[in-house]
Amino acid sequence: MRNISMKVVFWSLLLILAFPTFSIGADKIIFKGASVVTDQHPLGYAGKLFKQELEKMTDKIEVQWFPTGQLGGEVQMLNQLQQGVIQFATISCAITGNMNPKLMTMYTPYLILSWDSFMNKWINSEGAKLLHDALRKQGIAGYGWVPYGFNALCYIDPPIRTLEEAKGRKLRAAEAYTIKGTLEALGINSVPLPFSEVYQSLQQKLVEGLTTPPALAMLSRFDEVINNITLSDHLFGTHVFWVNEAAFRKLPKDLQDKFLLAINNACKREQADIQKLDEEAVAKLKAKGIKAWTLSQEEKQRWIKACRKVVIEHEKRVDKASNDGRKFMQIVYKSLGRDYDKEIYGQ
Repeated sequence: MRNISMKVVFWSLLLILAFPTFSIGADKIIFKGASVVTDQHPLGYAGKLFKQELEKMTDKIEVQWFPTGQLGGEVQMLNQLQQGVIQFATISCAITGNMNPKLMTMYTPYLILSWDSFMNKWINSEGAKLLHDALRKQGIAGYGWVPYGFNALCYIDPPIRTLEEAKGRKLRAAEAYTIKGTLEALGINSVPLPFSEVYQSLQQKLVEGLTTPPALAMLSRFDEVINNITLSDHLFGTHVFWVNEAAFRKLPKDLQDKFLLAINNACKREQADIQKLDEEAVAKLKAKGIKAWTLSQEEKQRWIKACRKVVIEHEKRVDKASNDGRKFMQIVYKSLGRDYDKEIYGQ
């Protein structure tokens, strides 16, 4: 991230001219935020909810919200956030993990096992705080979780119900090492493709399917090109509500409190809505003729065991970056009421 390309610098300067940076004027403080996702979907409307919440609490702050990638992709948004061109953004941990590998922890297999553990154990835990603080050296702090749910395998016949049936299947995955590595640990041939190209690639049978939450599969109309979904829950996807720390610290204390309350309220609403949408999506996919499969408890344990090597590889990457890989992962698992050493190393 330190070696910013000339192209990124050019666009950032252009954005500064087009959208002046954070300032405290005589009338209102302006905060600008962005997402790559449409604000018609829970994953993309946390920023819009934040705007509504904060502007109800105070008339001293004006929030300008730019969804649907209006200010560029997530890498561009992260650069703009760090530079102060924008003051907040909801960005995937898979992207911010390039700045600090600890953030890729959220995309390690079978970390989050249920919505209940995410909502009631993870959100306010010590491990969650460590991840929210992971970019403070870069001037960015996390203040909320914006999840988009559990991944399923979405694909064409034949069905995948066991590791043996997963072996050799050709599915699209993001290039992030934990996401790609999880599919490969399950014996699947992982094909890196931009998400925008997946529908056509399925039509042309260049891939057999992909890994994605049911709600995103439904909203992306993948039901038109797949006929199976395996509810494996192997990954749990989430964005973080990131804030430019310098801009936040310039606010008076009373506005800081309202700012944080608005984030909390917005994220709680998004979390409830996406959980409901994810649950409804499976029923809607079934109604459209998609065959839905669940793993038996015994089979799921086989999948979890097969993915342990991905978690160990991640621990090593964290350790290489900050010399605390094992200790850090122990804290993360303890935050979820689990024993890292016992689960991953059998100790």
